[in-house]
Amino acid sequence: MKQIVICFFFSLLIHVFSFAQPRENKLQMSLGIQNGLSVTIPDADEDLIDKVWKKYTKGYGKLARNKKAKEEYIEGAVIQSIHGSNAMDVYVSTEDNSITAFFDLKNGFLNSENNPMEFKGATEFMQEFSYEVQREKTRMDLEEEQDKLKKLNKKMGDLLSDNKSYHKDIDEANARIKKAEANIISNEKNQDLTKSEIANQTKAVEAVQQKLSKIGK
Repeated sequence: MKQIVICFFFSLLIHVFSFAQPRENKLQMSLGIQNGLSVTIPDADEDLIDKVWKKYTKGYGKLARNKKAKEEYIEGAVIQSIHGSNAMDVYVSTEDNSITAFFDLKNGFLNSENNPMEFKGATEFMQEFSYEVQREKTRMDLEEEQDKLKKLNKKMGDLLSDNKSYHKDIDEANARIKKAEANIISNEKNQDLTKSEIANQTKAVEAVQQKLSKIGK
């Protein structure tokens, strides 16, 4: 059972990392079928990939968009790690969670056979880009989870405040009950006293009535 779990874990890792590895292929783009480097980034979407690509390539030139071909491109990009100080044109197309970059070296599009050193640099360049997308996605996930935690902390604060208010209500109610209980005792004593006073006053009234009835007789 343990060996099965270990095998599953490593197969899962291989599956995940295979998606993140740049791969060379030939695809249709605005300048025909050309050699490019594609990378698939799990859990990313086109908007996120485009957003990170714009930020990632900011220092290499102005990013423009070819709406007709659904491409973005940088003319005269200088990326030292790929082509040294030589300018090249970089085209990218994004679909779902994958991005393909085409590097036009002016004497042909970059490929592993004719440009092994440049291809190695481009592979590392795209690999680092995939990491940056994953970092940004993780940062977004972290922010989302932090927002959830913030809301839960606020909810807990509200609950604690309500609990304090409820205890205050109970304390005030208990104080009112104690006061009412004391008032009841005092009231009952006053009732007994008043009953005695009523009895005495009744006798006084009866005595005066008797006196009244005897006058003139």
